[in-house]
Amino acid sequence: MLKAVILIGGPSKGTRFRPLSLDVPKPLFPVAGLPVVQHHIDACYRLGQQRSSIPEDGSESNVSKYCVAEVLLLGYYGDDELADFLLTATQSYPSLRIRYLREPDALGTAGGLYHFRETILAPLGNTDGSEGEQVQAFFVMNGDVCADFPLDEMLDMHFCNNSLQSQHQQKQPVLITVMATETTRQQSVHYGCMVVDKETNIIQHYVEKPSTFVSNTVNCGVYLCSPRLFDTIAEIHLEMSNSNGNGTQQHTIRYTSSNKNNINLQQQQKPTEERVAAAMVMWMEQDVLRRLAGESGSGCSSGGDGGSRIKKDAVCSGVALAATTRNWWSQLKTAGAAIYANRHYLALRQQRQRLLQREPIDLPLPSPVKCRLATADPKGGYSTIGNVYVHPSAQVHPTALLGPNVSVGEGACIDQGVRIKESIVLQDAVIGQHSLVMHSIIGRRAKVGAWCRVEGSAACSDPNPNVAYAKMTPQLPLFNALDGRLNPSITILGCGVNVESEVVLLNSIVLPYKTLTRSYKNEIIL
Repeated sequence: MLKAVILIGGPSKGTRFRPLSLDVPKPLFPVAGLPVVQHHIDACYRLGQQRSSIPEDGSESNVSKYCVAEVLLLGYYGDDELADFLLTATQSYPSLRIRYLREPDALGTAGGLYHFRETILAPLGNTDGSEGEQVQAFFVMNGDVCADFPLDEMLDMHFCNNSLQSQHQQKQPVLITVMATETTRQQSVHYGCMVVDKETNIIQHYVEKPSTFVSNTVNCGVYLCSPRLFDTIAEIHLEMSNSNGNGTQQHTIRYTSSNKNNINLQQQQKPTEERVAAAMVMWMEQDVLRRLAGESGSGCSSGGDGGSRIKKDAVCSGVALAATTRNWWSQLKTAGAAIYANRHYLALRQQRQRLLQREPIDLPLPSPVKCRLATADPKGGYSTIGNVYVHPSAQVHPTALLGPNVSVGEGACIDQGVRIKESIVLQDAVIGQHSLVMHSIIGRRAKVGAWCRVEGSAACSDPNPNVAYAKMTPQLPLFNALDGRLNPSITILGCGVNVESEVVLLNSIVLPYKTLTRSYKNEIIL
């Protein structure tokens, strides 16, 4: 049985996503018609709907059929902020058990996992009341990641195609498989960099956001973990407790393959207050991955052919593998990243719909420019170009033209003659007649008057198309260091913003509940 843990953080995070995160938690921000975190759940759901067990010998079984039985959202938002989403998600994915685990405080990407380790590894009961299967592995996914998640490929590497696990299972168990991608030399310093053995896929060295170039293979923030990973986290917890002067005796909890459910009874019977007090901030990147990469490196030596081999006398708690993918991947740190993610999620949705309908997928034309003609929507009568999502409750005038890469949310109203491209229109927003919206996000209940122009810059929302492996730069400064001006950005209207008719708004950010009576360019309207 597999589980998935999605790390969604809390209200103190996502500040670069403001003002969009002021009225809705960042994990619930809709991209391509679904909340960001629901794309993670959907990827887990598509692994399969029937429970199955991982073969111990790691052979011959189609790992894409293994499914996630339970999804745990882990963060420190209030329970009421996620209640409606949890109800909707449970109804949408009836074969998944979806729950929210609220941290007592911000514990870091590994601290929260360790705090709820018993819940993560607890078997799910069967319908007849008997104890269910043991957890054989669990995914950990950062909630601010957007991607075409290759979860089946990670399973294949973790369980089936790893000679280290079969030949050196006792000395070198695979504790974690990390989804990785390649980026440019200049951009790599903004991510967690990994030095990976190309033959064995072992992570030999890991540095989080180095000051100089280390490797162009970077961490994507998606992991497949063995239950035995908690052995390493427990050791780190013990070391950090001792270094902080905590003299109380700590108990290392072991989750071995022969006894995965051996939970420390003394720890389990402690009062809730003591267990919360014992919580400690730990990070998957700086603490866990760096530890495993160091141990993997110490257990390897260079052979005569230049490849790495495990030493026969090496003693390591486990190894970390890198599953490098060429699938699309991006972080959702800024509002501009939402426009980029919206484009790719819309394309993935269209591709999957074609596969379900058994229709051939059009190959790209050899010419760098592909001509796309507007087509009328058979239901609403309006015209679209490229990939467009419109919520069934939205009202779109037949003379409107949407696309490419446009999402229109629940209850939105698009008036006659409106042109929208590369934009997201959120719930209950109104776009007045003959207005133009490009590279922008229109907030909830925002209103754009007639004959307006709301336009942002595409440069901030797209990687450089002329550079191989280029990604969005997650730390692009908001203001220009030379003249203090706002750098080119998408235009954002916060919740409840009212833009009066015949106003031009270019490369600007408007905070919630403002009324604009004149035009603005390259400004933040507070």
